[in-house]
Amino acid sequence: MLIALSHLGPRFHSLSVIACLLSLFAVPRDIPAASQPSQSDVEAVYLFDFGKFVHWPAGADQGPMSLCVAGSPTFSAGLEKVVANENISGRTLDVRRVLHRDDASNCAILFIDTTQRARAEELLQAVADKPTLTVSDLPGFLSRGGMIQFQLVEKRVRFSVNLDAVNRRHLAMSSELLKVATSVKGRIPEGGAQP
Repeated sequence: MLIALSHLGPRFHSLSVIACLLSLFAVPRDIPAASQPSQSDVEAVYLFDFGKFVHWPAGADQGPMSLCVAGSPTFSAGLEKVVANENISGRTLDVRRVLHRDDASNCAILFIDTTQRARAEELLQAVADKPTLTVSDLPGFLSRGGMIQFQLVEKRVRFSVNLDAVNRRHLAMSSELLKVATSVKGRIPEGGAQP
């Protein structure tokens, strides 16, 4: 189905991908588990697609886009496969591991996985004054000041958004992305979301 829709343009194709991701775990039980994408696979594709629906402020929207991962090297490897030979608005994509606080500088997107629970506050502080989209699957991530939190809802990967945190970092989120969020905390700034 996605191949048939690809002629309608990259934005429509990305929306199709997001719509399909929302139902990824609703596969019939007779399909072997090995053929079903893992939660990490789905989250990696989401991270790539988030980059298409978030707008960075002037100066932070040029050059390579760094997708940073604090946590599992397996997740980083999976994300590298997702973004191989891809770009977003002409920007090349660079996947980097965050092993130390300073590694989080210059990240366009920072993913903090559940193995980094003890370091979550430190990592959020490391990018507190930067236009970095913060994403995690940690419970309560939005209440800690994170921007997007993954959660499993009826065995499907979904996400919630903390718009107040997004606005504080001068990022703008597409209204198309907000429409598919499970919940949105905070308010859309004056002028509205990006189309």
